[in-house]
Amino acid sequence: MKKLVLLTLHGMGVTKPGYALDLQAGLSKRLGGLWSDVSVQSVLYAPVFQGNEDKLWSDLAGEPRNDLDSTALRKFFLFGFADAAAFERSVHAEPATYLAVQARVRAALEAGYLECGSRPDTPVVVVAHSLGGQVFSSYAWDAEHGRQLFADAPKGDAGLEQFVRLKSLRHLVTTGCNIPIFTAGLSRRVNFQRPSPQTVWDNYYDPDDVLGWPLRQLDMDHRTYHWVDDRPISSGSILTGWNPASHSGYWTDKDVLDPVARSLRQLLA
Repeated sequence: MKKLVLLTLHGMGVTKPGYALDLQAGLSKRLGGLWSDVSVQSVLYAPVFQGNEDKLWSDLAGEPRNDLDSTALRKFFLFGFADAAAFERSVHAEPATYLAVQARVRAALEAGYLECGSRPDTPVVVVAHSLGGQVFSSYAWDAEHGRQLFADAPKGDAGLEQFVRLKSLRHLVTTGCNIPIFTAGLSRRVNFQRPSPQTVWDNYYDPDDVLGWPLRQLDMDHRTYHWVDDRPISSGSILTGWNPASHSGYWTDKDVLDPVARSLRQLLA
């Protein structure tokens, strides 16, 4: 029986099911035998958007009257930023799409709950990259306020309901987080409340990563982002650590892997 749930969320763009394998390899190497006590649940939400994005690209590229240069870069922006735009817009314009993403987060938590013996006090650690930080933040907000995904859920297992509402979330790790891009223009920026006094939020960003941002200054009333610890690091290799390509290097960087491994070890003790 597992003793802890590690939930991962990927960033924007085309994403394959094994996106968290490098992270898992780095953590398992550091934890040794303790790694077998960790239930890894990787949320894959990109397919919710990818079919529509592929269809649009096919239509654009297949139109003889369209003249498109820099196709690789165009596909990067289309498949990447379309995820972010579609997720945010779907809250109001296409709620079924938004809920489909959030349902994948809940399903991963439910799977971890079962793998850990259906114990509602099982510690949860979340590692969310880039857009995944916004996705998880939205899920946590919905969980806190009992929005549709939770209001419509079948009632029965009170322990499960407590668990999927993140009451045992102990450590949230965001890497290359771009929540400020979604909230900068709002007159009131409010984050979900800290699920418990034991919950810690570490936000890692590389100063050279234009998609990764500090978060504490989002707090306009000093109540909802005050518990975030912003941690600047140099992410990536000698080729990527000094430029925007550092955005893809967090999950193999020792400055992220070492503290996350320490956190897991302490929670498993």
